[in-house]
Amino acid sequence: MRNDGELDAIDRKLLALLEIDARASFTALAREAGLSRTALQERMARLERDGVILGYTVRLADRQKAPTTRAMLSLRIRTRPCATVLDRFRNWPEILACYSLAGPVDAMLIVETEGPQALSQLVDRLSAVPGVGEIETAPILAGGARTAGALP
Repeated sequence: MRNDGELDAIDRKLLALLEIDARASFTALAREAGLSRTALQERMARLERDGVILGYTVRLADRQKAPTTRAMLSLRIRTRPCATVLDRFRNWPEILACYSLAGPVDAMLIVETEGPQALSQLVDRLSAVPGVGEIETAPILAGGARTAGALP
């Protein structure tokens, strides 16, 4: 990371490698990034400490997961700043991602529930949050594959 807090080329390479295989050993990552193991460990610790890396996860094959319903929810927020409303959703387990937007929609939520009825209940819960205006729901029919290297 550069002194201005921006990710440098080595940081971006490490993050791309981790997106491909978050279980890669430090030795393998160091070799791929052209770093010593110690330098790699220091970078990884800094990326975690600075909140660039928020954790490591497991992606289950669809056959191992219970059937779910995913949707994109477009929200219009009545109060400003939007972040004060969106912060209330930070720990809701159904919300996979939350984006603040510019334009006619103030926020986009990617959600996953245990089925259509649970999705409807989630929308009702969101509607009850002070500051939340209109909510448009778009169930996701297919897709969701994420490619490695999709970093800013």
